[in-house]
Amino acid sequence: MERLLSMPSWLRALLANVALWTLVCALAGITTYGDRIDSGDTRSYWQMTAGWWFGYSVMMVQSYLLYMLYRRHPAWLASMRRVGLGYLAYLVVCWPSAMLGLAFRRCFKFGIAPTLGNAWNYVITMDKLEWFVEYVLLTMAFGVVVAILLWRQRRQQDQQLALALLSLERQRLAALRGQLEPHFIFNTLSAIGAMVRMDDKALALDGLSRLGDLLEYALASSENDWVDASKELEFVQHYLDLQRLRFGERLQVRIEGAHLLDDGIDCPPMLLQPLVENALRHDLECHAGASDIEITFTRQDNQLKVRVSNPASPQGAPSAGLGIGLRGIRARLQLAYGDAASLVTRRAGHRFLAELSLPCRSQQ
Repeated sequence: MERLLSMPSWLRALLANVALWTLVCALAGITTYGDRIDSGDTRSYWQMTAGWWFGYSVMMVQSYLLYMLYRRHPAWLASMRRVGLGYLAYLVVCWPSAMLGLAFRRCFKFGIAPTLGNAWNYVITMDKLEWFVEYVLLTMAFGVVVAILLWRQRRQQDQQLALALLSLERQRLAALRGQLEPHFIFNTLSAIGAMVRMDDKALALDGLSRLGDLLEYALASSENDWVDASKELEFVQHYLDLQRLRFGERLQVRIEGAHLLDDGIDCPPMLLQPLVENALRHDLECHAGASDIEITFTRQDNQLKVRVSNPASPQGAPSAGLGIGLRGIRARLQLAYGDAASLVTRRAGHRFLAELSLPCRSQQ
């Protein structure tokens, strides 16, 4: 098989053409061999098949040349009108020579001198059935060639479209990542700016150091399409440590079901942190008390469920950031999973819920 695929395309087409016509000749040989008693023909089946092969050799060459001609001029297949005109031209050019090919076969079969005159005399005396059979074979040859080439064109177009869509999706993903990283940096720097305004230099320097660690992960993970979900949770915990420098004991976060991420599940990078950041902004930044944020991981069938909840404050967060976190997550889920993943946000009583559902995609 590998040797066949390594052959030049013209040689593969030639071998396929010969093989198909040989099959036609074998079927014709079966018909002739079945009638040998009535016709008094004493030849073997293989001799009869070889006779048909010789008679159809002209059409064999015609169909191959037709295939190569259409491959060289694919625009000739661009419309039904062009295909119809090509079919008529094929019949006009090839039918007489195909009939002569069969006539020469008959000359050899009956011991007649294989001259052009003798062959042509036989052609004009052929019965209507033989003319019809030749017409059917020519039409079938043309139809097979056109069908194969149209299928090849469609396949190439589908491949080109798939590559174009893949390129577009990658560009969209790169654009989303380009949005997400400045978004994360902007909001984190805002948190450190709040520490500076508190005139606590040691705390601000510690925050800058932690920010460096977070940025190292964010930039490194942005080079990958998938990361370990447990690493994502670890990144979220480091992010919370940074925010804890700002909010102190007010920052209270409960995480349940984290052990489910130890099964080798992976996900797109920077997927969980915007959910936690959104909850934090709409909790601690809306009041002076302690936070009440819950992060829960559960498994349902083959889906990983991530739920982040916080109190639904009637007033908005004073530092709303760039506002692209949740929109970016939905867009990236669509790119990575299609309709197999989702992000739903809703109010449940006095709490705001962000529920993320994605397939448990194992690392390869």
